[in-house]
Amino acid sequence: MATTAGHFTDAPVFIYDKNNKLVTQTAITGHNTKEMYIEVSEGLEKIEPRTRLQLLIIHANGASEVSGILKESTRPGVYEILIYDEHSRDLRVSVRRTINTSAVISDMVVDSNAKELTAPLPVIIENMSTTGILIKSSGLRIELGALLQIELNVEKKIGILYCEVLREKKHPGNEYSYGCQLYFF
Repeated sequence: MATTAGHFTDAPVFIYDKNNKLVTQTAITGHNTKEMYIEVSEGLEKIEPRTRLQLLIIHANGASEVSGILKESTRPGVYEILIYDEHSRDLRVSVRRTINTSAVISDMVVDSNAKELTAPLPVIIENMSTTGILIKSSGLRIELGALLQIELNVEKKIGILYCEVLREKKHPGNEYSYGCQLYFF
């Protein structure tokens, strides 16, 4: 299962219930690849053991969707999730997960030229799948084809996403949404 994804420790993770409602966003504090479970330290206090969960994990080799079951807690402040059924980014159909989290564009390349940014540009990542993200910005116009480096901070762990802007939608009030394809190196 985790042969593609590798080790998940310190990776940002977005956890959803069976109805695709965001339960929490946190960081993975441990990953047992032999027994196939991950550990998180918060956000699952109100979730009953044996509850099925869906996880979107951002790691060094990409993004993975994983199914899981919350184990009975044996250590205070540590929540273990048995993981299985990884969906890699190669799948044609990827579920979009609503995350609505703050992030910043730290680097931008337009027409093969690095664009000088005086400061990181704030955006909201509205949703994410294993192949792409939808970002929203207020007053920030980004050219189609631009390559972006986006940083998000989850539990003091920085996730870095690289993507290309493929589509744009203008909203009332000088707001824009951008559909971006993810790239992993």
